Amino acid sequence: MVTWLGTDAYGLDRPPDLRLLLPAAAAWLAALGALAAPPWLAWLCAGAAGCAALAVLAAARPSLEAPALALVATLACGATVAAVAGIHVHRTASSAATAAVERGGEAAFRAVVTADPRSRAGMPRPGRAEWVVPARTEWVEADERERLSRAPVVVLASGDGWSDLLPGQSFEASGAFLATDGDRLTAALVPVRGPPEEVTGPGRLQGFAGGVRAGLREAAAELPQPERGLLPALIVGDVSELGERTAEDFRATGMTHLLTVSGANLAILTGFVLGLARWTRAPPWCSVAGGALMIWMFVLVCRPEPSVVRAAFMGSLGLLALATGRAHAGMGALCVTVVGALFVAPGLAASYGFALSVLATAGILVLVPGWARAWSERWPRPVAEAFAVAVAAHVAVAPVLVLLSGEVSWVAVPANVLAAPLVAVVTVAGSALAALASVWPTAASLLVHLPGLGVSWIALVAETGARVPYGAVPWRSDVAGGLLLAAVLVAVLLTRGLTRRVIAAVAVAVLLLGWAARCVPGGWPPPGWVLVACDVGQGDAFVLSSGRGEAVVFDTGEDAGSVDDCLERLEVREVPLLVLSHDHSDHVDGVPGVLRHRRVPAALVPAGFEESAVGRLLAEEGVALTVAEQGWQFRVGPWLLRVLWPEEGFVGSVNDMSVVVRADGPEMSVLLTGDIEEEAQRALVHGPEPELLAVTVLTTPHHGAGTQEPAFLAATGAAVSVTSAGRDNPYGHPAPFTLGVLEGVAQVNARTDLDGDVAVLGGPVRVAVRGPEPDR
Repeated sequence: MVTWLGTDAYGLDRPPDLRLLLPAAAAWLAALGALAAPPWLAWLCAGAAGCAALAVLAAARPSLEAPALALVATLACGATVAAVAGIHVHRTASSAATAAVERGGEAAFRAVVTADPRSRAGMPRPGRAEWVVPARTEWVEADERERLSRAPVVVLASGDGWSDLLPGQSFEASGAFLATDGDRLTAALVPVRGPPEEVTGPGRLQGFAGGVRAGLREAAAELPQPERGLLPALIVGDVSELGERTAEDFRATGMTHLLTVSGANLAILTGFVLGLARWTRAPPWCSVAGGALMIWMFVLVCRPEPSVVRAAFMGSLGLLALATGRAHAGMGALCVTVVGALFVAPGLAASYGFALSVLATAGILVLVPGWARAWSERWPRPVAEAFAVAVAAHVAVAPVLVLLSGEVSWVAVPANVLAAPLVAVVTVAGSALAALASVWPTAASLLVHLPGLGVSWIALVAETGARVPYGAVPWRSDVAGGLLLAAVLVAVLLTRGLTRRVIAAVAVAVLLLGWAARCVPGGWPPPGWVLVACDVGQGDAFVLSSGRGEAVVFDTGEDAGSVDDCLERLEVREVPLLVLSHDHSDHVDGVPGVLRHRRVPAALVPAGFEESAVGRLLAEEGVALTVAEQGWQFRVGPWLLRVLWPEEGFVGSVNDMSVVVRADGPEMSVLLTGDIEEEAQRALVHGPEPELLAVTVLTTPHHGAGTQEPAFLAATGAAVSVTSAGRDNPYGHPAPFTLGVLEGVAQVNARTDLDGDVAVLGGPVRVAVRGPEPDR
């Protein structure tokens, strides 16, 4: 049976075949254990399991043949995967690349690219790697000799020529081999400066696949954002043009799986091919051949990512089942897929992507048949199946998702249901467009607007879902939290009648209480807040309330998610002015978080900021940039803002060139100081208007570093000082010297590393704190 769901939906009207579930689980656990243990221990356990399998097979009685064979298969699969994983770990540990890590210093090497280079997350910075290039070394230089080495490494590259590399191309470079953090199948991280050398040409197949992806990108360039970046992401998993704001929308609505090509894409495409073959009454061998060609092309163009590997294995087994007349054995095919994939690449056992793909498929195969039949009595069959698939997949992956996000989303299911019909259409139309773009680019550029309409709808669903207030409920993000959620879901699925209703009611009540705790007034933010210092770790982000739902933001910290979360808690929907003190990552790289779903018409920036990565981003987003000049005044809501620094003609360090702003409101005055140090502080104290330094609230310069001029701090006469710094930061901020000076100046000294978000309230000036985030 083939439904509109594709090859992953074979046999939805048959009960699942669970006979291979134990071997698959044993293989997965064996791989995880072998990746964490020394190779000799993995081999010892594999040998013991193999001997036990032979003993069971020899001692089995005819009456117990079925359970004996099941036990033998379980032991054999676990033994084989453990042995293979031990070989991989040993080969990596004994490689010349690992020896280069232990030796230290730089080493020349030659490597083969194993996956497409991807741009590094975060804003580009001088001296910071731009590209992450997975590769496999061929040789590594040691003692002026080239030692053969076939070990996986990750090259952190800066320079030209890296973005165009394709899998299969080899190159030479030189860099320091650094140890990885807990990844025993990756020998080293290798930072490299400059372009790759001695680059070989790509293979014909990889060159063809790269051309297909490039053609799709060029065709999609005719679309506006976010459609321009979304179409290649949905079709071939190319996220190079995908905006960070769009990616966050998909994460918030549980639709991230659409941005990484997976079994769903392959299921749709093979389902289309098989449906077309059936419509044309083609013989079975033609259907199988067409499906096999589609699988091969899909893996070639979309690259062997974990979900693609799982889908390709399962699709191939599904075609084999179709050819042999056993098209109902979907769960068995999934179990064989897991075992086969772990035989070839045991590292997949530790991949979240592989786990999510397998669990989602299992949920669809096990839960959809009954749900679709029951719900189709009330709704049209396509609607019932779409809803059943979305709910089943989300239920199956929820315990793993909570480990990644620390929350349970109730928006994810309706968002995926609304997007699902167009996903199928866009997948087929976009794949056809990619094929057309490789042979007739002009026609593809004209026709790209057709799938672009579907992409627009998917983007609208994600954006709207992400705007829903409190669309997710916090949950423990550790193993205990995942197991607890899994236990609740299993209890709901396995029980019936009154018991199920009671369990479901309790679960819903807990979720509603958690949601209510976030919504009920009287928590955070405190009523009457005027200034909030956001806890963004080692960085600065200050928020001045300028009206209901509006605020001036001064600096943004480094992490976009942290400042976005802070503004969400403050219910800030519009930022009439964004002030950026200077171009250091811990002050400006969080700008994408401020821009997310907020109107930001203007930004005040230091001279030369327009040419920076953040400056270009603001210009692309339509934010008007104004260069700060000393003496400039402007009003935003109740605030009169005055630029006190830098003075015209001043030349100093980037820190001392920070924009300093005095904000005067009806209830208090605030001095926002960026990272100015002694030179700039002395210039302000001895400047023409030192009386402007006297304020109610001082934001401590440079995170409270020891580079302070005591006379400057004293000149502020602040009643409250707020120091923004990260917990246990490596710089020792705030310095004991600075804290001592502040104790003699301000009545209240708050700091985000100990207090979390800090709010200064109006009226009689008071301070409220939210409590620190555990990881900042």
